[in-house]
Amino acid sequence: MNLTFFLAANSGQGFYSLYDGFPDETQFLHIIKGGPGTGKSGFMKSIRAAAEARGLDTVSILCSGDPDSLDGLLIPALGQAWVDGTAPHIREPKLFGADADYVNLGRFCRLPLREEDRRRALALNGEYKEHYGTAYRLLSAAAALEHSEELRDAAVMQEEIGRAQALLDAYPDRTGEARRERLFLSAISCKGLFSLNETVNLLCKQHYYLRGGSSVLEEAARRAGKKCARVILCPSPLRPRQLEAVLLPEPGMAFFSSPAPLPVPEGERARSRDALLRAVEELSAAKALHDKLETVYRPYMDFAALSAYTGEYIEALFA
Repeated sequence: MNLTFFLAANSGQGFYSLYDGFPDETQFLHIIKGGPGTGKSGFMKSIRAAAEARGLDTVSILCSGDPDSLDGLLIPALGQAWVDGTAPHIREPKLFGADADYVNLGRFCRLPLREEDRRRALALNGEYKEHYGTAYRLLSAAAALEHSEELRDAAVMQEEIGRAQALLDAYPDRTGEARRERLFLSAISCKGLFSLNETVNLLCKQHYYLRGGSSVLEEAARRAGKKCARVILCPSPLRPRQLEAVLLPEPGMAFFSSPAPLPVPEGERARSRDALLRAVEELSAAKALHDKLETVYRPYMDFAALSAYTGEYIEALFA
């Protein structure tokens, strides 16, 4: 099974990261370092292709800004994971060699940049960050305008929690604590709102919509912990402190938030939509600038050496 998730969100709170929880403490992490255009995503995609060719399950972590790019990879059967350890999700080992090591792809880039390229790279990087800053201001405005208050009708909330409990009662109680993971199922990206529906369908064949918002989903997840060994909490990309879904892979059950009908003034609804659309435009402009930034570095890259290294790395990994 090949699953995809996000570990970060472009949100109303700015860049919101869950990378610190990836992978779990039983798995070894390889932290990939290297500048723009040094092949970090391509390196992980090559490893993923090799794992899939050998029939191994994989978990891919997509970039929240550009879902075509890979920011992380897990191969559970090997107990190993890889992550792009550069900004904005900088990672370092807790204890080098014990929990993580480095993969330095920057060594295939002949540096320093020539003065003309250095100035161009600095200018592009500055513009890139400006677009992200504007996008985050717009997303903050959209989050403030979006009326997604939770339903406070106690009777209805208890009814929805009861629905979830009745579905869970079909499964016996288990002992021990459930493994709770927080993973994003959707992202506000350069491609708009990008949702990983295939992941949901692979893990969960039964889909249920609960009224009452995040608090009802949190309670459903708490009760599911008595029945399931694994509970996946999926925050909203715009408001990461609120859940949009709970996935229970063992029974193949997914709970989603069904928003309460609220009297939202049309003007506020339109302003929220407009802010979201403009934020996506800013993220798209940032992606275009990042692509240009990568072209600055490509002439300095020894791609033949990188390709040879990748092949040797994969051969040793699966030996």
